Amino acid sequence: MKISIIIPTYNRAYRLKHTLTSIISQTDTTDFEVLIIDNGSTDQTRTICKKLIEKSKGRFTYYYDPEPGLLTGRHLGASLAKGEILCFIDDDVKLSPSWILAIKDAFSNSEVQLATGPSLPIYSKTPPLWLKYFFEIVKGKGRSCSWLSVIDLGNKKRFINPNYVWGLNFCIRKDAFLVLRGFHPDNIPPALQMFQGDGETGLTMKAEQSGYKALYHPQIKVDHYIPEERLTIAYFKKRAFYQGVCNSFTLLRRKYVTGTTKIKFPFLKQIKMQLQPMKKKTLLIYKLLAPKDIRKIMNELNREEKKGFDFHQAAFENNPKLQEWVLKKDYLDYKLPLAK
Repeated sequence: MKISIIIPTYNRAYRLKHTLTSIISQTDTTDFEVLIIDNGSTDQTRTICKKLIEKSKGRFTYYYDPEPGLLTGRHLGASLAKGEILCFIDDDVKLSPSWILAIKDAFSNSEVQLATGPSLPIYSKTPPLWLKYFFEIVKGKGRSCSWLSVIDLGNKKRFINPNYVWGLNFCIRKDAFLVLRGFHPDNIPPALQMFQGDGETGLTMKAEQSGYKALYHPQIKVDHYIPEERLTIAYFKKRAFYQGVCNSFTLLRRKYVTGTTKIKFPFLKQIKMQLQPMKKKTLLIYKLLAPKDIRKIMNELNREEKKGFDFHQAAFENNPKLQEWVLKKDYLDYKLPLAK
């Protein structure tokens, strides 16, 4: 089987260099290609890619497309990919040496449609003590922190809910990707925030509903660089607002695209449980017993999430262009409305 590794990137030349070097250093160097989609970088991305393309012996290809948003790199990469397996990774991860070998092992099982593995943090500084309260215990052995895209479900292969296949280490059969009609909008620049969507979650929720099997493979492992600015309350507030926008997008598509007409707040809770399907009920008790200052932070984040939700709901109500965007059949045409 051939694997297409798709890397959207934007102004992360230094981190991207480590990502590409980890691909060159794979123990299995057969039957794969790498598509680097530059999303309008103004740093040394093009120069670094050019140098590493020479070392890759023709396996790396660089494309430039300044269209805003992560969807650009994901869908342009998918349209150009020649592989049976599409692997979307972030430009700030480092692949384990056996990553490609493990992907081939995972998809040798014809039942597997999606696959992922551990995403372990490389902190740029010692993380703050409060961070431990944002890790979730999951069924079996493991834990995750969706705030930082960190997950570790142990050292054994296991089937998981597709919603735990996250975008920084996201592998899927190309046929399944096309049947599910690709990703939803993600990582939209702040000035265009209303056009944000629920990213890979929109795809994985459809995968779950279709009964697709997702495999966690411990050797499909990446190390994920966590910069200092992400270890702040300010960043978590920004992330919470963004999550509120995502929740609104999911809710609106459920209501108007799938035909669910009576939607109340409990339905939003149902969506959240789909996004975090392995969370234990004991986690709620754990958070209630958290120190007062931690509970204060959590309440602030809840308020930011509601702000993001209300912002997107109001924008949808008053903007016909946004209504058309949110209710599109799919986003394989990755052009933003304002860029047309």
